Amino acid sequence: MTFVLGIDTGGTFTDCVAIDEAGQIVQDKALTTAEDPARGGFQALANVAARLGLEPAGLLRRSSLVGHGTTVGLNQWATRTGARVGLLTTKGHEDAFLIGRIYQKVAGLGEQEVTHAVRLEKADPIVPRTRIVGLTERVDFRGEVLVPLNLQEAEASVDRLVAQGVEALAVCLLWSFMNPRHEQLVKEMVARRHPGLYVSLSSELVPEIKEYERTATTAINAYLGPTLSRYLESLEAELRGLGLGGPLLMMQSSGGVLPVDEAKDRVVFLLSSGPAGGVIGATIMGRLQGWQNIITTDVGGTSFDVGLVVDGESQISRAPVFGQYHVLTPTIDVTSIGAGGGSIAWVEPESGLLRVGPRSAGALPGPACYGRGGTEPTVTDADLLLGRLNPDGFFGGRMRISPELAERAIRERVAEPMGLDVVEAALGIVEIVDAHMADLVRKVTIGRGFDPRDFVLFAYGGMGPVHVGHYGRDLGVRLAVVSPYAPVFSALGIAASDVARWYYRSDPMVAPGDVSRIGRIFAELEERALADLKGMEAAEKASLHRFVDLMFRKQVHELRVPFPSGVVTAASVEAAIERFQVLYERTYGRGTAYRDAGIEMTTFRVMSIVPAPMPAFARRPVGREDPGRVLKGRRPVCFARDFIDTPVYDLERLEPGHLLVGPAVAEGPATALVLHPGQRAHVDEYANLLIEFE
Repeated sequence: MTFVLGIDTGGTFTDCVAIDEAGQIVQDKALTTAEDPARGGFQALANVAARLGLEPAGLLRRSSLVGHGTTVGLNQWATRTGARVGLLTTKGHEDAFLIGRIYQKVAGLGEQEVTHAVRLEKADPIVPRTRIVGLTERVDFRGEVLVPLNLQEAEASVDRLVAQGVEALAVCLLWSFMNPRHEQLVKEMVARRHPGLYVSLSSELVPEIKEYERTATTAINAYLGPTLSRYLESLEAELRGLGLGGPLLMMQSSGGVLPVDEAKDRVVFLLSSGPAGGVIGATIMGRLQGWQNIITTDVGGTSFDVGLVVDGESQISRAPVFGQYHVLTPTIDVTSIGAGGGSIAWVEPESGLLRVGPRSAGALPGPACYGRGGTEPTVTDADLLLGRLNPDGFFGGRMRISPELAERAIRERVAEPMGLDVVEAALGIVEIVDAHMADLVRKVTIGRGFDPRDFVLFAYGGMGPVHVGHYGRDLGVRLAVVSPYAPVFSALGIAASDVARWYYRSDPMVAPGDVSRIGRIFAELEERALADLKGMEAAEKASLHRFVDLMFRKQVHELRVPFPSGVVTAASVEAAIERFQVLYERTYGRGTAYRDAGIEMTTFRVMSIVPAPMPAFARRPVGREDPGRVLKGRRPVCFARDFIDTPVYDLERLEPGHLLVGPAVAEGPATALVLHPGQRAHVDEYANLLIEFE
């Protein structure tokens, strides 16, 4: 029996899944160890191995691959604890990175933050001006060398930066995506003079037009590279030492996994790997069931993440924002707020109003009920007090959570200051966080012109099933899906992801452009893709897909459209332009496309996909069995300010065809589905619980 493994390191928990040859899935998790993320990953792996009756080494020896998503880079970025970076650019353009774009002050900020205009500032500079050096060189927009690189000057500049304690070097020269030779010469020189220094070249990382974004992406990659690459090297060595023979693949923010050796040089592409895994998992399940439009909602310990799948495809953000920096790393579009099980409830001193989040108790000290030193009330404490969580069955029974500690925290920090009883305070906490969740989903759907009623809602993460009965009902969706693997859904998506690589090059031209030139660009990109596929397992199943970025002249709103395969002709260029016009009007409204303005082609792309070597998910026949035989017991659960005697079912033992009628709770080792009065859920052939809303 062989397995495919997926491991996802989150802010509070680290999740692991093992999928066997028959499509059976075993799941478990462990607390994330922020000081050493690998330790939490190996503990989650050990927990899964124990459920299979194996040692961790035995499980790894039987595994064909390990897929991994990590928040190591994201946490390092959030805390600004990256490497000391030096930046080399073209002389005369040293300040471009610090000047940024005019909209950088508001990039990534919420509506309330933007309204405080006097407080707006540009992003914290991760490379100060003293470590930005201009090199004597110049390449023009055609890729022709106007001024040769002064290599002697570059050597002296790098030596000075190293003397200042620089740990990584970002190199971003003008028009290097048209001619990368000067950047390559710098890298070769650094390898000779300072071997071991982490070097990030824009022409290798993001050979794309847009000088500021290209520089920001390259600088962030250098900023995160040394620590994250060491983490990946250490993780791989430990996995190999325990017996892993198959590849270690890293989840990318754009979807798809990448071999770890390549990921070490492209760490900026891993920043949102965890949230991307959940959207990929929902997309895969949606294809099995015929659901084309999906809202994904991931409620973890720290955040609430929302994504969209439209017409079977996950939505992509072309230039996502990280810490007010726009970067050129296509990312599955996931919008997040600080609303999860660990979100702290507090009374605002100025107004006396109850607030929930965005601060989180995390894994340590965690919610008050964990008994690990936390004293502030959280959403988990409120859920426990309302009877929605089992104090003795939490975390698979490995951790008993204390209703007494939860009650004390809510009473002292919320109920007494507001003049409420404890139950009213707990209900207030839950209702506020559920309202935050519903509001974010409306922003992501209605705010972009989509009607939530046209979508199926996926709820996952440890706390998603607990809260979906409330925020799902408020959205007006007709159907919500809770997978039996909801607590580890992102890890499941990572394990099931295809190997995906992007190859691209900017070469701006006015449509219809030079057909032969376009053909040469695609041929060059496809040649690189095929070279990387040589010797790779399952390479014969690989497929190549072409894309081109188009925009109307004098605009900045680029859209990526598929480009026909085969010989490039005037007809294939015209087909791409027609697709662009359709997509433009779908994005910006009917009548907005105006071809007479002229159309520009900016960047040409090829994606190679190697299908995941994963078996189909196991299916079971749907019967009409009575769920009463998996009834664990009954307990009082609070709904709408009244405690109701509620049946509690064993989530893991539910069978296809079972029908649950609310009020009801279905408990698993790491989550609980809470059905409110009047709600119904039936189990489908993949063991998903499908919740029907009135």
